[in-house]
Amino acid sequence: MKKKIKSKINSNKGFTIQDLLVACFIIIIFVGTISSLMYTVYKTNIKARLMSQMTVYAVKILENIDKISYEEVQTKTADEYKDEFSIPDEFNVQIQISNYTENSNSINDVIKVVNLKLSYTFVNETEEFVVTRLKIKEI
Repeated sequence: MKKKIKSKINSNKGFTIQDLLVACFIIIIFVGTISSLMYTVYKTNIKARLMSQMTVYAVKILENIDKISYEEVQTKTADEYKDEFSIPDEFNVQIQISNYTENSNSINDVIKVVNLKLSYTFVNETEEFVVTRLKIKEI
């Protein structure tokens, strides 16, 4: 019996501390790589979702601008559009409306330039979506 116990103790079957350290090191590298990949995929997914939402809001606003009259274009503000389309506070909406040219005459008073800018900030990165559209007075 003593021989069996002594032979098991002296055998080279088992793990050394170096084997365990190498295995732990490999597992730590593997887990770190996988977790950083998962974070990158998650971040990219959220950014794509926010960008698609921002595009939908821009289309809604521009379609509304196409529907309303030429005179009403100047009066609606970005806050009114945010309320009308329930745009979350995370999105920044800016609308700038100007005449097509600086010279004010009867020909130039029938065209307005609508600059729409939507943006959001996610993980200290700001993404912007800018659209320029012409609004022509219906005669």
